[in-house]
Amino acid sequence: MLDPKLIKIHIPGYTVQLKKHQGTDEITYRNPTIPPGIEIHEVPIVRATNAALDGYGCLVDDPKDFTVENGNFEIVAWPHNGWRGLDPGTGDEGGTTEGSFRLFWHEGNLLGENLALATTANKYLLGLGSLPGQNSTDNPPSNDGGGQSVDCVYVWYSDYHPDGGQMFYSKNSPFVANLAPAVGDTVKPGDFTAFYVEAGKGLYIHPGVWHNAVYVKPEHAPVEIFGRQGKVHARISVRWPEEFNQVLRVPLSP
Repeated sequence: MLDPKLIKIHIPGYTVQLKKHQGTDEITYRNPTIPPGIEIHEVPIVRATNAALDGYGCLVDDPKDFTVENGNFEIVAWPHNGWRGLDPGTGDEGGTTEGSFRLFWHEGNLLGENLALATTANKYLLGLGSLPGQNSTDNPPSNDGGGQSVDCVYVWYSDYHPDGGQMFYSKNSPFVANLAPAVGDTVKPGDFTAFYVEAGKGLYIHPGVWHNAVYVKPEHAPVEIFGRQGKVHARISVRWPEEFNQVLRVPLSP
């Protein structure tokens, strides 16, 4: 008998059983559970171009160009449940917040801290350099390439922001973004493509596009890249090990 606290969702190729109204709290973001022997989904990678990013967003040459004032940074109007409509010009007036997104490697894993957010839920274990049960090393990946070289990260979660777009810009370091289109909550591993963004370029993604910050190689860390996003910063997430018994292997170069 199905546990009444669980819901079962059928996605083509998968049957997913979840806790109702499941979300990812700040403790889990920093210390996820990855069981040994988990399945690996290989994510393809392409070089980021505006043509390749069609439907996801676009490349950014200058972050000053992408603002609410310029009309090209999207903020979604606040949802309402009644039959009366929002008054014109309201519901999307919160604008954006911006600041540094810090990326660094620690004990073989890639971590991030979003300094643009006024919250304690702004620190994340973005990806693992290796999985439990893989060959261990006494020289794990570390900042500035001082440890073991890595060519991928194993991603355990992804999320999207329903309230607005998001921008990442790096002047000196290339980065990789793992994106899926705005397919809603029935996302699956095969929806994702990784995009390699050259140093000196940035990335803007539309509201609802699935992602998980961005990733850098150990030799390019620590680094602080510039970020801009909606002030509400609502976040809806999927945890791949719990829902699909998988992690996403994301290459760090084409």
